[in-house]
Amino acid sequence: MNPLRLPHALMLVLTGMASSVSASTEDFAHLQVRIEGHGVRTVVLAAGLGDTLDVWNTIQPLIATHCTRTLAYTRAGYPGSEPAIGTRDAATIVAELRSELKRRGVAPPYVLVGHSLGGLYMQYFARQYPGEIQGLLLVDSTHWNQQLQLSLQVEHADDRFRTVLFLPWIVRRELIDSEAAGQQVHESPHAGNVPTIVLARARALIGETAESRALEARLQGDIAADFPAARYLRIDDSGHYIQRDHPDAVVAAARELAGCAPLVAKAEHRVRQVAR
Repeated sequence: MNPLRLPHALMLVLTGMASSVSASTEDFAHLQVRIEGHGVRTVVLAAGLGDTLDVWNTIQPLIATHCTRTLAYTRAGYPGSEPAIGTRDAATIVAELRSELKRRGVAPPYVLVGHSLGGLYMQYFARQYPGEIQGLLLVDSTHWNQQLQLSLQVEHADDRFRTVLFLPWIVRRELIDSEAAGQQVHESPHAGNVPTIVLARARALIGETAESRALEARLQGDIAADFPAARYLRIDDSGHYIQRDHPDAVVAAARELAGCAPLVAKAEHRVRQVAR
């Protein structure tokens, strides 16, 4: 999303408007999933804010081809899955996902793939349960200290407030709880030597300044540095949705972490490895 931070007062107002009912640990929402492919490992695909499993439509079958089982899912509260109950922090969302994997008999090891806010949740999963994780792929992931921002450029705080109010409830709730999710990730144990690939966009977003671009690059570098076994790759001419702009880069990284042969030759001219 383009940088436009939600004012602290607005976050407090929205927090007061949202329900804070606690969910029982034995009453997790059932999630919509799509499974393709077969294999001893499962590549789990987690979408970003406002997206469903459909965001992986193009690349899921490419990852699965002659390779591994893949599972794309939609978080609770979004179309196709059951309603969300309670806090939308990383601990709750990962618990719901693990419950769904168990319900469907999908056992570890997992290769976790997370885009944007989904990447923040997958960081938490990998750090809390490293023994279940074969690999971690972060696709322009949210940083744990990066409060989520609006993509719409509006001049006045009142207009910004009205814009947020017209967002779906689940999107507002995930925005509200993104700060708590980030704190949970940052306070979690390190993931040890879980093989990790951090993919980051290199193309500027509309309205983005040189300063905000530099900050975004530093945040992505911080994520890579926090995972000892990580490679940090910047994808040329790609925006925030790398899986759409350059799906080959995401497919190649996911297949590598799953221990599969390359599907197509890597597009080296599109990828720049960043020294850590």
